[in-house]
Amino acid sequence: MPKFLLYPIFTTVFALILIVNVPKIEIRRLSIYGIIFGGIMDAMVHFFGYVTGLFAWTNYGPFGFIGVHIFADVTWSIFFILYFYFLPLQKPLNYLFACAGIFFSVLYYNLVIDMGILKTESRILLPLLGFVVWFSLATWGFYKLNAYIEGYSKP
Repeated sequence: MPKFLLYPIFTTVFALILIVNVPKIEIRRLSIYGIIFGGIMDAMVHFFGYVTGLFAWTNYGPFGFIGVHIFADVTWSIFFILYFYFLPLQKPLNYLFACAGIFFSVLYYNLVIDMGILKTESRILLPLLGFVVWFSLATWGFYKLNAYIEGYSKP
């Protein structure tokens, strides 16, 4: 199997997990947050990595554009829909949840390096720093944007 088919498989698995676990109405409600904080932020991060040479996709075959793997953006959008759906509103629990998300994202980052579809020089420090910033912005942004759009008070 060509390596460029691995990401469509990951995307399909994440999509099935989403469909099984999240009600359709919640998928619709959370899709904008997933697209903003998942797909768009992932595209910006990987464009930055491509420009600076810190990390880049490899073996993406016909599924890439200017150094960004198209399926990665879709997968991160799906992931953040799941993340926001299960994100607890209580203060200490949401911090623990974000830390768990960061930890597993670093593991996932290393998995795609080992599979040969991402190249980088840093396996721990760069992804850890990147995911801490990403998840912090995404969680904070979700709370603020959700409160603004849906009129909920700050948790």
